[in-house]
Amino acid sequence: MRRLAELAIVGAGPAGARAAELLAARGIDVALLDPKAPWEKPCGGGLTSTLFDEVPELAQLQPLARPVRVARVELATGAGFEVELMRPIWIVSREDLGRWQLERALRAGAEHLPVRVRSIARTVGGWRLDTNIGSLEAGALVGADGAASIVRRFTGCGLRLHPMATRVEYPRLDGGPADVLVLRFFPGVMGYLWDFPRRDHRSVGMEVPTGVATRDLVDAALDTYLGDDGSVGTPDRERKGAIIGTAPLRPGRFACMAGARFALVGDAAGLADPFTGEGIRNAFRSAGLLAEVFAPGDDRWPHTYARSARREFARDLAVASLLRRALAGTRVGITLVEHAGASDRAYAFVAATLDALALHDYGVGAFVRRWLTRYRRGGRLPSPGAAGVQEQLATLGDRA
Repeated sequence: MRRLAELAIVGAGPAGARAAELLAARGIDVALLDPKAPWEKPCGGGLTSTLFDEVPELAQLQPLARPVRVARVELATGAGFEVELMRPIWIVSREDLGRWQLERALRAGAEHLPVRVRSIARTVGGWRLDTNIGSLEAGALVGADGAASIVRRFTGCGLRLHPMATRVEYPRLDGGPADVLVLRFFPGVMGYLWDFPRRDHRSVGMEVPTGVATRDLVDAALDTYLGDDGSVGTPDRERKGAIIGTAPLRPGRFACMAGARFALVGDAAGLADPFTGEGIRNAFRSAGLLAEVFAPGDDRWPHTYARSARREFARDLAVASLLRRALAGTRVGITLVEHAGASDRAYAFVAATLDALALHDYGVGAFVRRWLTRYRRGGRLPSPGAAGVQEQLATLGDRA
């Protein structure tokens, strides 16, 4: 293989394939390199209503997704409470999302090359990418290849991530509550366990910063939650892992997202939410920013992209980082969950925090208004525990 392209995008996940779609639709010659897309990335797969507002065409995926209107927040003991979400979160298989976005990129005119990039080097006219079956030369380069980005490494951009590790399993749906997502927190652990129902199975996983807990400890927490029967490792009980990452908000953080004829988007740029680890919305947002400013032959577009990224993401990432330090894995966060079972103020605070995360709205004024509204309105759901959630849902109807 040897070809020339105006733009090479490494990674065909949501960020890379979305950028490829938008740029190919403008007539840009886009080569999209990914050896395994579409694939089931080990993560929750939640699509918020805000993302559907921003990318209306995602509504095409709703028949493959499951809308969730109730969140259960609990401690390692199983004690917890339920919160009715302001707007539903749609849970979808990442493979389905990836396939949908890749097909859109191909229809727009991008070319998908199922190859693995082994090394990258600068050339007089741009970049040379050496792959397992040959080489490709491109005038510009985009890294959309996740937290372990080879593009970030070979461009020497200087961006360093705070990696977080995930372990995920996909049990059959008949083993858990329908239309309820579960978030379980552990004292002293900066991370959480999730249980997200999809159309015909569940995504059950745990996220922790790398080095905080061993795989055995994470697996033990998942086993306890699932009531493990010893069948992990059988064909229908396989666990997989992945690395996601966000970048510390240091001076120059956004400038490192781009440089001479290259840019990073999505998880490769460290745009996953520091509090939740969720990265799908920011993957789409960064792809859109890139498509707005990319101009073949104009060396100014990477700097324009970096400035746009700062305006778009700096505040949200800063607030999410603050929430992570203040609540996740600290006694403050655990105490809030403990008190929310009995205190209306604490319950309203946790509910307002979930609203902020689900709506991607970290504004202080909006948070206070939602907190006060939750507190004054009441609306606390009964807390029967996981075994009673089905009966509870039968009384909820479509109030959300």
